[in-house]
Amino acid sequence: MKCFAVLFSLLLIPASAKAATISGFVTDRDSGEYLLAANVFLSGTSLGALSNDNGFYAITGIPEGSYVLVVSYIGYETYRDTLCIGPEAYLRRDVELVPTVLIGETAVVEADRNRDERLAQPGFVALQAAVLKELPAIGETDLLRSLQLLPGIQASSDISSGLYVRGGGPDQTQILLDQIPLYNPSHAFGFFSIFNPEAIKDMRLHKSAYPAHYGGALGAVLDVTNRDGNRNDFAGSGGISLISARTMIEGPLASGSFMVSGRRTYLEPILAYIRSRVEDIPGYYFYDVNAKINQNLSYSDNLVLSGYFGRDDLNLETSEADIFNVRWGNSAVTGKWTHLFSPTLFGNFMVSGSDYASRLSANFDGTEILFRNSIRDISVKGDLDYVAGGEHALKGGFRATAYRFRFTRSFNQDAQLDLRQQPYVISVYAQDQWQARTSTSVRLGLRANYYSERETIDLEPRMSISHRLSDGLRLKAGGGRYHQYLQLITTEGFSGGDFWVPLDGSVSPGQAWHFVIGTNWDPAPSYRLSLESYYQRLRNLVVVDNTRAVGGDETRSEDVFITGGKGYAAGVEAFVERLSGRLTGWIGYTLGWTRRQFPEVNQGNWFPPKYDRRHDLVVSANYRVGRWSFGGNVIFATGQAFTPASARYELRESARTGIREDYFLPADRNTSRLLPYHRMDLSVKQDFRLFDRDFQWYLQVFNAYNHRNEWFVQYDTEDEEVTTAEVVKMLPIVPTIGLNYNF
Repeated sequence: MKCFAVLFSLLLIPASAKAATISGFVTDRDSGEYLLAANVFLSGTSLGALSNDNGFYAITGIPEGSYVLVVSYIGYETYRDTLCIGPEAYLRRDVELVPTVLIGETAVVEADRNRDERLAQPGFVALQAAVLKELPAIGETDLLRSLQLLPGIQASSDISSGLYVRGGGPDQTQILLDQIPLYNPSHAFGFFSIFNPEAIKDMRLHKSAYPAHYGGALGAVLDVTNRDGNRNDFAGSGGISLISARTMIEGPLASGSFMVSGRRTYLEPILAYIRSRVEDIPGYYFYDVNAKINQNLSYSDNLVLSGYFGRDDLNLETSEADIFNVRWGNSAVTGKWTHLFSPTLFGNFMVSGSDYASRLSANFDGTEILFRNSIRDISVKGDLDYVAGGEHALKGGFRATAYRFRFTRSFNQDAQLDLRQQPYVISVYAQDQWQARTSTSVRLGLRANYYSERETIDLEPRMSISHRLSDGLRLKAGGGRYHQYLQLITTEGFSGGDFWVPLDGSVSPGQAWHFVIGTNWDPAPSYRLSLESYYQRLRNLVVVDNTRAVGGDETRSEDVFITGGKGYAAGVEAFVERLSGRLTGWIGYTLGWTRRQFPEVNQGNWFPPKYDRRHDLVVSANYRVGRWSFGGNVIFATGQAFTPASARYELRESARTGIREDYFLPADRNTSRLLPYHRMDLSVKQDFRLFDRDFQWYLQVFNAYNHRNEWFVQYDTEDEEVTTAEVVKMLPIVPTIGLNYNF
């Protein structure tokens, strides 16, 4: 812990006594939104900085003299201002950048707003809402489904928005919305994610080897930021699809801004009409609401209040006596205060609460069955950014989270299980971004976690190195240690029944070591190429023990799970992008392996999990001409692993009764593969104006050539004449039309 004391003490050191400092905030002039990762520098010198997540920048160690301050951000006009700097001066300079569209005869230049983070950190991906909206989709744009088009990220099926990142399961990816963890980010049983594209400002994904200010997941971190709201004018946008309607409004409020967005399905009348003619059609709807208020309290203080609320509800009545109902949803609220302590010290403090709850109830012939699950966390978080000088940028902070888990099960109004746990986690971290040489930067970090169920401290060192080999060519490497204290119990095909449980002191938490090395090459402003290899070593894995008797009352982790698992994931990813011009898009390819091993599973032999993919190829393109836009995706992937049956056998109670039961004997775990997965998606969009407003209509076709990919295999033990397996197929061709609007 001594290194934490040393690093945090550096935060108290003032700027050099014989040098000046320039600091301030970078914002969008039209909307007032803070711009993160803006490039701020003094022309003709090596002095410069990047704006942080809140738009704040600081340049220290400036000698006395006259300089030209330059602020650049692709997609905005470059700002220049001549400044006269005196000795030991501090200058506050807030900059408003003017948006611009850089259009040539055949080129449209798009922004790379996270370029420096991408160059410094391996395994990093950033996408903007505007890019997501151009991709073909089912029904409407979806963040998590769009991420599945990137190398190293797979989906379990056509109806899943879950992320399987670099050989890890969906529970190994932490998902944050405005820094709040979300525990089931899906609607419609995984068909859609909870992220409304109208509300999203920016998203950043660390596929592995993520830095020290994140923690709590063995694999990846997805950090989504909602819009702050327009500080200058009232505005809005939205859309209508065959499934749902959505809208977003924003505008100035007092000394800041607000943003409210909402989305809801309108399937009830359609389902009711079908139900009147066809039996066993359920009623279903979902909705979600995002809201944010952003206020300037003073010249150095800002307060942000934000929240998310979403619910899914499915109800099925097969008869007066048979009723089935499932409800689940997330709620999250946060209050964030940012304060500028000094020209070089910026603070960010937050209190948040997140709640996920699911309820499954059924009544069959008067017999009631009820399952309830909930997870609530209350967190206090603080971060400090300190610019120590031209070579060092320090970052440190803490997070304390108190959890409340509850799982109840009752049968015929008889309570069978009532599990309640209230663990907590306290984490502190420190990080130094060191510009060791002009061409080399090193990011060193250390995170320490105290988990109440273990009563020990887990240390997590992190490191990344970035070295510029030549103009446009850069070598990157990174690694770190990671722990996970929560475990997801999932059906994988039905996300409404998923639930989280904390690991108690009877087992060790999951542990992973990440190692990544790669290179980035930007041969021209319009092109970007990257090649990365990764290796992850996993220890202390757990899996649900399905051999336990149903209805048991065991609650300790060692009783619920098969423990002592280990595994690894390794692979190579290639990514080629065209960023500008009428034709934009990418080609991504992944060659990967992932394996698991448990002493009590598969006779202790290594096996591939179902999400192991040897090959994964995606081609995504968008062609824009005038007001028309044409998009397409082509996807090819190795088939999913599954466990085949090696034999069929029969057990008879007695020759007299003739009662028998048929069973299949499984072969070694996941030793067979479904046929390769492939499909094509197409879209066409046209912009137009009506009533002095901007509109866009679109037609999208999912699985354009109607290839029925294989989903899973099931065996029929009821019919003794059937000896072959039934292969269940995924979605057929799914066309959809919709309308987007801005006002």
